Amino acid sequence: MSNTELAFSIRLAAWGRRVRRLLRGIAATTLVAGCTVQLTAPYSSDIDDQASALQSDFLRFAAGMQMVAGTPKGYYDEHASQYADFEARLAVIRMRSESLSGGVPCGRALDAAKKVPLPLGDQAAPSIAAASPQGEADSASCITILVRLAQNNMERLRSQHQLRCNRSAKAVLCTTLFSVPPIFNIFSPGQSDAPIVSAVAISLNELVGAERDIKPLGNE
Repeated sequence: MSNTELAFSIRLAAWGRRVRRLLRGIAATTLVAGCTVQLTAPYSSDIDDQASALQSDFLRFAAGMQMVAGTPKGYYDEHASQYADFEARLAVIRMRSESLSGGVPCGRALDAAKKVPLPLGDQAAPSIAAASPQGEADSASCITILVRLAQNNMERLRSQHQLRCNRSAKAVLCTTLFSVPPIFNIFSPGQSDAPIVSAVAISLNELVGAERDIKPLGNE
């Protein structure tokens, strides 16, 4: 397990939790203040449903890989089509997020959070800046940034799977990438034996959670 990979996974978990708490805090503050400006990204049942389905499918994939990693059934060539499917679905979710009207960019939401009794704004700003490309927070919603982060993590896992799980690579390189069962360890970034898999799982979990956090009451 790489210390760099583990550190990245821990930072990702902290960043995702801060964004989710930020969204909840802004939503609550906006409601109390009676503000007419929607600071959070608009809720989308499409994104909610698609992200939830993708999360479920990825966890099944990760669980299956834990069982076959290090064997020919775990070679990248056997699973390339699954990565293509995951990445295509993330692209659809991102396009959907970018096309939604309403709400404000993540950076502006952070600025608004600093003007009310919501100290989380100061805590989340550096994390969002570090996780986002230059200027993205000024134009993209927090949900869009979470999707992009999930895309980056998925691509990191795909490229490592291709590099470490093939006929010419040592089997241990593949088994350490996916670790061993049980699957729930990938949700513990401080203890995960498969930090890149953990990073993908956490980013998808935070995306689903963030969308649920901004879901209007009664919209079941």
